Amino acid sequence: MIIAIETSTPVCSVALGENGRCIIEKRIEGRSVHSEYTFTYLQEFRDRYQLSPENIECVLFSVGPGSYTGLRIGAAAIKGFLFQRKIPLYTFPTLLSFAVPLINDTPKEVHSVIDARREHLYHQKITVKAGGDLEIGEAAVEQLSDIEKELKESSYIVGTGWERLKTKKLKSENRFGTDMVSAKNLIEAWYNPRLKSRFKKEDLSSFEPNYLTLSQINNSSARPIE
Repeated sequence: MIIAIETSTPVCSVALGENGRCIIEKRIEGRSVHSEYTFTYLQEFRDRYQLSPENIECVLFSVGPGSYTGLRIGAAAIKGFLFQRKIPLYTFPTLLSFAVPLINDTPKEVHSVIDARREHLYHQKITVKAGGDLEIGEAAVEQLSDIEKELKESSYIVGTGWERLKTKKLKSENRFGTDMVSAKNLIEAWYNPRLKSRFKKEDLSSFEPNYLTLSQINNSSARPIE
């Protein structure tokens, strides 16, 4: 089985995957939910499915950028769960994970965003080309006005904080909020040959989530989500 954990936004999501698909997800959304429910869901899955090092292939974690508190709690839960267990940990970029359900063979441009407060969003553009090839841009902190300039009528947008953008020109069916934020996306990405290489194997003793760096904060006047 594969365990996947998503705590980078107000969504706390833990999922189990097996044989190429997600078999169960537990999730809750709200302020300050991660400290209780991340650990609760892991314990529930461990008891219900009798999880052990012998039947866990790996743990997947949405590594950021995102909520400092959520990412810190998710990392702590993983370190506690994997302590003295020989189970590999793989991390996956959070913004890219939001776009996973939209990555198929239909050409499109997806803008994944997370609220970075003030006049900024974390932003990453993923372009699905004809034939399914991917062009994945760099994740960065960008001003709302700069992101708005990149949006086209046919663009898709997914994540949190995009409501502050001028998105009226986007089709309503191309706009997705926290309903698309899920640990299930990590499992889908793990089994997708186009995305598997985007996972990074981590050393548990030294691994840290991708918090917003001090230089980024100073340069952009943005700050991490609490």
